[in-house]
Amino acid sequence: MPTHAINPPRYIVRARDDNPAALAAFLADAGGDPDIELVDTIGPQGRPHTAVVAIAPDKAAAFERRFQDSKQLLIERDRPLSLN
Repeated sequence: MPTHAINPPRYIVRARDDNPAALAAFLADAGGDPDIELVDTIGPQGRPHTAVVAIAPDKAAAFERRFQDSKQLLIERDRPLSLN
């Protein structure tokens, strides 16, 4: 069984052009999807501009294609911070 089936990788989803309504809509939809784990949100309470989600890579790729068409959100793999 692949490791990501147990612990899916984390991705950052953020609103383009300071559009928190698009992220809010994504989060509302994601709340009903058992394949998406909301790890954290970043931004003001009730108006986050960024979300960290744990999802399978194939689902992330599908979101990337969808987001390219809508031009409202971006998704990218979350990477560990480094001071190097």
